[in-house]
Amino acid sequence: MGRDPEYLAFMRNRLAEPAAPGRGVQDARREHAADLARSPRPPVHTVQDLVMDGPAGPLPARLYRPASTAPVPALVFFHGGGWMLGDVDSYDPVVRALTNASGVAWVSAGYRRPPEDPFPAALDDAVAATRWVAAHAARLGLDPARIGVAGDSAGGQLAAAAAGRLRAPGPARPVLQVLVYPALDLRRNPPQPPDPDGLVFPPSGADRALRAYLRGTDPAHPDVSPLLDPDPRGLPAAIIATAEHDRLRPQAERHAARLTDAGVPVTLITGTGLDHGFLGWSAFARRPAEAVADIGAAVHRALH
Repeated sequence: MGRDPEYLAFMRNRLAEPAAPGRGVQDARREHAADLARSPRPPVHTVQDLVMDGPAGPLPARLYRPASTAPVPALVFFHGGGWMLGDVDSYDPVVRALTNASGVAWVSAGYRRPPEDPFPAALDDAVAATRWVAAHAARLGLDPARIGVAGDSAGGQLAAAAAGRLRAPGPARPVLQVLVYPALDLRRNPPQPPDPDGLVFPPSGADRALRAYLRGTDPAHPDVSPLLDPDPRGLPAAIIATAEHDRLRPQAERHAARLTDAGVPVTLITGTGLDHGFLGWSAFARRPAEAVADIGAAVHRALH
């Protein structure tokens, strides 16, 4: 089905904006940050910058904690941006909205990015960040027994792969994985499906991002393509949110089916009428706001 009229008007206006020339990596990072900076930053009870121990040095992070006198559940969040773009500050509006929608704490964790640092740097950092949050939960006012991982797009790939690495019983094993329009099969860049509303999207740059991220790594390795995990049993419960008009939707749906068949509890949130990237648009149209509310409600149910 197509998009609702309000959201369709938003997308047409968005796609009508002229593309910036000369998109080197640094230019693309600034453009991506400027796009996210348009969103308001709603108030959250506690917002605290952190520095975590990473395998190659300190990692930036930011804690978002709702008001509570008791330790609260938390999700360690890895931002999207095709592995190369995005950072903790640019995703601040997104994580504030998710915190308010879910009523749980979120720890937005930075990670090393390609082309400077290809695979497995980002995944190693994601695993280290999750372990660090679990080890420091009491000091941060978090419940160490209710800590999960989350991410959108490339960050969803990192969250799923980190959940796989940390599945063995232990204090850092996530109790939940929240994957929002995740990239789960990096063997190829899937084609964009025909658009029901005739929208024409600019080139995604996904092939360039994959080359920079993998730099010769086998894309069929489960740490790269979590959809290919040979034995999904023992993975944490999952909330998987898709976008109807997203080229990544089929692989997210296949992943949800594989987890379900393996006995892993799955909540699938279908982003009807939505596009890849909707987390950043909840302040501008009703449908993205509804999807963020749905994700927040599912997280609240899972962690409470």
